[in-house]
Amino acid sequence: MLFWKKMPSLWIGNRITEFNTLGTAKAIAALKIYITFCFFCKESEIGIRTVELTFSELAETASLSRSLVNEGLKILYAKDLIRNISPTVRKKIYTIDVLEDINDGWCKLPFKGVVDEDKKISAFQSMHNRYPFELLALQVYLYLLYARDNNQDYTLARKHTLTKKLDCSLPELNKAITYLVHIGLLNRIVKKSVEKFPIELFNDSYYFYVKMGSENALTYKKTITYSKKTDNSPF
Repeated sequence: MLFWKKMPSLWIGNRITEFNTLGTAKAIAALKIYITFCFFCKESEIGIRTVELTFSELAETASLSRSLVNEGLKILYAKDLIRNISPTVRKKIYTIDVLEDINDGWCKLPFKGVVDEDKKISAFQSMHNRYPFELLALQVYLYLLYARDNNQDYTLARKHTLTKKLDCSLPELNKAITYLVHIGLLNRIVKKSVEKFPIELFNDSYYFYVKMGSENALTYKKTITYSKKTDNSPF
């Protein structure tokens, strides 16, 4: 069962605020398209992840108008976050593997629980694609995935740190977080306990739990088990 997909993440830590200077609707479209590509990409014969979606399919899946699909793609091309590797002009084959080392710098993007069986993304359908808090919400979501410790099913972060990393105010951040919970990309947030520390030290630290298809879906690891040796075993 598919619980998550690989998403390139080094650019998120370094460049996520670049979208702040763009038109809000166009920036939202670019991030929605990028996430959509990560959801539906497949590894090709040459070892890179590719996705084939028409303008109409992108518009429907990412819940965007065709004009916003066009603008969003332009942004992603300009920022070299995607490339078209199709051998023909008419066909579009996109890849998100644009770094020299495609195995370097990726995080887990929750799939099950976010993408429906009919390939609909309900969180995207709930968005109006025009408000600044919607853009910030997508940036917060991506940054939380980027910053998550692979051994934990949450991201522990200070709101003060998030405002610095995303270049926003605390009220703006709180509105974006509330919106993420409302549209179902964040499951819940829990304030870090401060019983054993001075309250000034962790007063704005929170555990951010993203929506997942099952418990520990982002931290599950296969373990090898061995059966005990029996008395009549020849080994």
